[in-house]
Amino acid sequence: MRVTVLCGMVVAVVVATASLGAAAPKQKPQPLATETIDGRKTTIALAIVHQLIGLIPDETVQQLLYVILEALTTEDFDYWGEVKDEVMSLVGQYINEHNMNQVKVYQEDLATLIDRYNEAPAESDNYPDKNKQAAALSTSIITHRYLVEAALLPESMILHFQDISSIHAVVLKDAAETYSYEGLPPSRWWVDLDEELDHYIVYGKNLRKSLKETRLALVTCHVDRADGEQSVCKQLEGSSDCEKHCDLFRAHKEREVDLFTSTKVNDVISGWEKLKEIASSNAAMASRL
Repeated sequence: MRVTVLCGMVVAVVVATASLGAAAPKQKPQPLATETIDGRKTTIALAIVHQLIGLIPDETVQQLLYVILEALTTEDFDYWGEVKDEVMSLVGQYINEHNMNQVKVYQEDLATLIDRYNEAPAESDNYPDKNKQAAALSTSIITHRYLVEAALLPESMILHFQDISSIHAVVLKDAAETYSYEGLPPSRWWVDLDEELDHYIVYGKNLRKSLKETRLALVTCHVDRADGEQSVCKQLEGSSDCEKHCDLFRAHKEREVDLFTSTKVNDVISGWEKLKEIASSNAAMASRL
């Protein structure tokens, strides 16, 4: 299943000017490269964070959201199933399957809200505009946050958490830029973005730390075998063949966790931190209205 997303945009925008009048159709930005949202090598969160800072309101954000919607709604592609398999490859059966299934149920509502935001005009007298649709999406994600910030085995929900949190962040950022006008204080949406990113960064870092600790705690070493993974080492009496077996096995599992976080987690948190610098700066100057 190939779902491609634009990446490599080189223009960075902190506050964009929104047009109030009817504008002539603009040529869509051309991508410098493409990547695949497959739930394995590239998750939704990674696809967003790879271009989060440089996203331009309207065309670029719209294209990205279309691709995310395709990944979530294509009939012959189970995006969350792929994500689940990636998590299970690291933690085995120690997953919160109930919450994973509930995220799949919530997906339909989430996709509808993303689509409504994506199609909404910036200004309208007879149709809910982006301002109202962003508020609806933000409220929904916050209300359903318990699904991905689970009390039971929360580490197994780390990719689900990152994906939905990143969708939240990119919509808030787009709304903030859309409703920030030249010569006026930045939009209040920057305050919302700043507050949500603060939560996501703190929770994400704690979850990353807990993931490593919890995963390594599943490996219990004894004299002749490593329990939990059923990695058995037998030695002849009088030999020392297995003296370092448990240490080597534990080190192997530690490398697995480090590889998982380096390829799927670290860049997302770093991207949130960079965006928060922009959000905090604008939030400090934001309009009170």
